[in-house]
Amino acid sequence: MLHRRHSRSFRLEANIQLRHLTTFAAVADTLNFTHAAERVHLSQSSVTEQIQALEADLGTRLFDRSRRKLTLTPAGERLVAYAAELLRLAEETHSAIADAGSVVAGSLVIGGLETLCANRLPQLLAEFHRRYPAVELALKTADSGGLRSGVKSGALDIGFLFGEARESLDIQGEAVAEDALMIVMPAGHRLAKHAMIGPESLAGEVFLVTPTGCIYRRMFDEAFAATLPESPRIIGEFASIGSIKGLVEAGLGCAMVPRAALVPARDLVVAVPWSGTSSTVPLTMIWRARRARPPATAAFLAVARECFGR
Repeated sequence: MLHRRHSRSFRLEANIQLRHLTTFAAVADTLNFTHAAERVHLSQSSVTEQIQALEADLGTRLFDRSRRKLTLTPAGERLVAYAAELLRLAEETHSAIADAGSVVAGSLVIGGLETLCANRLPQLLAEFHRRYPAVELALKTADSGGLRSGVKSGALDIGFLFGEARESLDIQGEAVAEDALMIVMPAGHRLAKHAMIGPESLAGEVFLVTPTGCIYRRMFDEAFAATLPESPRIIGEFASIGSIKGLVEAGLGCAMVPRAALVPARDLVVAVPWSGTSSTVPLTMIWRARRARPPATAAFLAVARECFGR
């Protein structure tokens, strides 16, 4: 048992407290005792008892049950961040102790842009699994903002995206590769046989782009910063690189994409290297800044550096 140092100190064993915090986090996220019970695999009565015990231990109410909809009290809102941090620290502690053995185990959730998940990350995950078969892997797609927020919250262990690392107090990162920018055009296009293409060759062309705010749109805007909006002419905005490539194949126009976004060459489309300013874009790996890096995370970062550095 922990020694009492003051009236608000925890009085229960540490493992009981962690279970209570896990249950609290589930209720705080769902604001529903039934849904939280399903998430933590407990009965609703057990969830209620754990929340009541935690409130008694802290000496304050965490949820307002007086309304039809469950809400967090100010104390409950404050506890959300602390609970998440304590649970993450407990997981890191468990991983660090487990590292005393010879086998790296556990689980990792890897996130990436859709194009990277389709074309670059499968080989990396396969290589990592070959070396560390005891680590369970999951791969999720998200946009750049979703990847950063996922890593920051702990929903993702590692993320892969294009652009600068933009480190913060919560996120660390590094560029693991430079990816060439390509101009994609329909087969038979007048520029299809060029070895490289610069902005001067594209004055009369129409382009397909992703919406403003997307990393791929940012690449396009920066590449043609000196000539936009007059040249090249944007014919439309489309939600994904996959749909844009399909429209290029159909002959609607051209597009700018990183080489990693390209599937093996098809007869309906041609990709020519871009020779203008910023002809490459960093492929960046990000992870959550932690006091002690879990063994599985450290191993994955090392394998990623090796694979992308080849």
